[in-house]
Amino acid sequence: MISKEDELLIRQQAAEAYPLEAVWLVTGSGIRQVENIHDEPESHFRLSREDVIKAEIEGLLAVIHSHPDREDVPSAADMRGQIATDVPWGLLSCDAEAASPIRWWGTEERPPLVGRPFVHGVTDCYALIRDFYWLEKGISLPEYPRDWQWWDQGQNLFVEGFERAGFKQVKSEEAKPGDVWLAKIRSKVVNHGGILLDAGLMLHQIGSPKHPVDHSRLSAREPIGRYLQFVTHWLRYEG
Repeated sequence: MISKEDELLIRQQAAEAYPLEAVWLVTGSGIRQVENIHDEPESHFRLSREDVIKAEIEGLLAVIHSHPDREDVPSAADMRGQIATDVPWGLLSCDAEAASPIRWWGTEERPPLVGRPFVHGVTDCYALIRDFYWLEKGISLPEYPRDWQWWDQGQNLFVEGFERAGFKQVKSEEAKPGDVWLAKIRSKVVNHGGILLDAGLMLHQIGSPKHPVDHSRLSAREPIGRYLQFVTHWLRYEG
């Protein structure tokens, strides 16, 4: 997406802008840092009308911004912005000394279904289901912007989202490979899901209850048996 030299410069500029969120636009004319005019620039960003128009004229290719003192995972607002612009977005966490490598999402690249680390909003359990349906069935499921620990806020994103996406509930005894299962894992609302595979196996992204990024928790194929006690819904895509 950008060169190593450009990324190093962006990381330096992110630390220099601390404690404010910094923003860069990648266009057909190159990469430039733009002013963050939000009223609360420590935790949000907004662009001027002039910068937006200029980027549209030049051809917007990507948006990058920093998260001072916060993890490099997209917020629901970030996810809505990426969907609205329909270009890849990059994100990096920073403090006054340094910034993390840029984490991209909204790109056409999809990591392998097995062995991907847990990153909320990027490679979490819903992202795995979306990628499975695209890679294995050619079906594009909608994205649902979500903040970290949305389930603790009482939101029922999974059940509502799958209904809107064209899934219908089936009985557990009718479930077949390719169907989606939803579960409550130490939660009052459904907060996990995966895909039923052949031979009593499932595919799911193992998440973390405490950390939005956990590289030790990898997506996996494994027996579904021990999860059956938590399953609340079996769903089949009908379009």
